Amino acid sequence: MGLLAACASEPVPQDVGQLPTLAELPTATPTNTAEPTVTPTDTLTPTSTFTATITLSPTPSVTPSMTITDTPTRTPTTTPSPTPRQSALSLLAQLADSVTVLPQEMRPMPATPLPNGVNQSTVPVGGTILPASCPQLPPDGFGTLFFGTPSLAGQIGCPLGTPTTSNSAEQRFERGAMVWLGGPIYVLYADGRLQRFDDTFNAAVDPASGVENPPAGLVEPIRGFGKIWRNNPDVRSGLGWGTGAETGGNATMQRFERGWMIDLSQRADLLVLVEDPATGTGRWQSFAGSY
Repeated sequence: MGLLAACASEPVPQDVGQLPTLAELPTATPTNTAEPTVTPTDTLTPTSTFTATITLSPTPSVTPSMTITDTPTRTPTTTPSPTPRQSALSLLAQLADSVTVLPQEMRPMPATPLPNGVNQSTVPVGGTILPASCPQLPPDGFGTLFFGTPSLAGQIGCPLGTPTTSNSAEQRFERGAMVWLGGPIYVLYADGRLQRFDDTFNAAVDPASGVENPPAGLVEPIRGFGKIWRNNPDVRSGLGWGTGAETGGNATMQRFERGWMIDLSQRADLLVLVEDPATGTGRWQSFAGSY
């Protein structure tokens, strides 16, 4: 009871007065201010900085890959470009060559031979190159033919010496002719072939003619022509019968490295003989003109 009294004796109001002090505990309301500390969680808004992470999308700026695409395009453009330039140069060179061929006034005048030791420079005429070095040029009508028909130069070469003259004989046949030039006899076939024979006819030994029966209007060749014609079946079959008797005259001849130019007084043209001296065969052509 004494204890109760003692307890009862304690001033209750004082305790009540102290309770308000306890009630001041709601100063924990600042703990509510801690809730604003949660607002720093609002700093999650910097998650918008994640939008900055979206800058990762620009990082795959494919633009460098564009540079990669540029590099391959450069390589193909460079490789084909030189090739057309080379072909263009070659075409220009070819055109230049062809243009130099055109002027006809570039042809040298061959009226007189050049002195010995003087070289004739290469001259393009009609697409054919004349010999680069000729000690002399053929004179007069031979020179006119030589430069007027430049393909001949490649066939007979350069002239040797000066023109010579001799007696001559010619006979026409169904398919060609035979020509005697004071020594050799040339068989000229109508297809352009020629054969050279030595004249071995000896009037003291050989008959002037054979026992032949030519068709009407045709004749048998005699003497040197007849001997070759009878003794060589290929000559007889190649030429056929004579269309007339042989005729005599003069010949002006220019010797070349691989043949002859011949002006026969019996003919109204120039003969060009291209022959192989070792075999006595070759080709022949006829050109309008005279020495």
